[in-house]
Amino acid sequence: MDKIEIKNATIIDGLGGDPYIGNLYLNDGKIIAITHGESLDSDISIDATGKTVTPGFIDLHTHSDLSFLLDSTAQSKVRQGVTIGNCGGSRGAPLIGESRELLMLQLEAYENGGGLTDKINWTDYAGYIEASRKSGATLNVAFQVGHSTVRSAVIGQEDRPPTADELTEMKRLVAESLDAGALGFSTGLFYAPGYYARTDEVISLAEEAGKRNKLYSTHQRDEGISSVGLFVSLNEAIEIGRRAECKVQISHVKCDTFSVWGKADKYLELLESTVTEGLDVRGDQYPYPRSSTSITGAIFPRWSLSGGRDETLKIMADEVSRGELIDGINEIIDKGRTTDGIMIARYVPDESLEGKNITEISQIMGTTPAEAVLRVYQEGEVSVVMKSMDQKDVDTFAKHPLVAVA
Repeated sequence: MDKIEIKNATIIDGLGGDPYIGNLYLNDGKIIAITHGESLDSDISIDATGKTVTPGFIDLHTHSDLSFLLDSTAQSKVRQGVTIGNCGGSRGAPLIGESRELLMLQLEAYENGGGLTDKINWTDYAGYIEASRKSGATLNVAFQVGHSTVRSAVIGQEDRPPTADELTEMKRLVAESLDAGALGFSTGLFYAPGYYARTDEVISLAEEAGKRNKLYSTHQRDEGISSVGLFVSLNEAIEIGRRAECKVQISHVKCDTFSVWGKADKYLELLESTVTEGLDVRGDQYPYPRSSTSITGAIFPRWSLSGGRDETLKIMADEVSRGELIDGINEIIDKGRTTDGIMIARYVPDESLEGKNITEISQIMGTTPAEAVLRVYQEGEVSVVMKSMDQKDVDTFAKHPLVAVA
């Protein structure tokens, strides 16, 4: 392989020092020398004046599970390593029962998923990893198996605990996926159907990761005051790691909605004390005060999502239960999920609504924000972007060595 010189580069070496100008020399794909002005023999010389050279980046948290099957060059993540299968949703596998049905419905809703529907001919994680290899992905991918996907495969979208046999099957699927090459087990306890799981269920499944010295990552159950509260939720994540004897990664470290703004220091103190205790726990965050999810994840009470979209539409079709659902949405709004802060990002049935917030849409429709939300969801799935974090908290988390940007 050719010896390569990259000269006059601004180098950030990742060791914590200031950037500096220098020359890098590579042989067989590895850096063999860094000089400050001195030139070494090389076959190829690249002048990097005005350019910056850094170590490779890793995006710890993506939802690109199927993206690389469509674009193997991964232009959206170019030259990064990525971690997929987050928040309990490993969309690529295992694909059996309702987990497969749900994925197919999602792909059909978004223009046949770019042609993926006919290509997905596997059911297990080994088949998914093999399909990813065959796609020729040009970057490193760390796979995780998702709790919500496994739960949907075994017991569907229902709000109930698994039977003993169902839990055994869920453990088998998690173990099989980890042995096939998944590097971690993830949960999205903030979302349905992960929200319906009790802590002991999650511990039982996370033990499979612990046995294999693999990761447990979680979108924790509550990041504000929507259910159990920010700190009860964080302690749940820590306890799962403690009892399952596995490493813990907290996804989207945040203080969500104004009710918990200013609590970043207290959050970090709990992480620090846990590390001092001896548990391997870390976090990752967005480097901005916004987040993205589905409209149901953003503002629907979780009881209304049990059984999936069809059951939610039945609730909406009944006058009494529709009123109860509107009350539930208004309660979430009262807790700090402001309709001004929820903007439509993607809405296939009516793209003119994209870029507008729920308050604006309700004014266009001449109705209340909660009713507008139901009317929009009635016609199809909705992706939203929310502003619900305080920049001071974001900055506090970003500076801490236990928290990475993702």
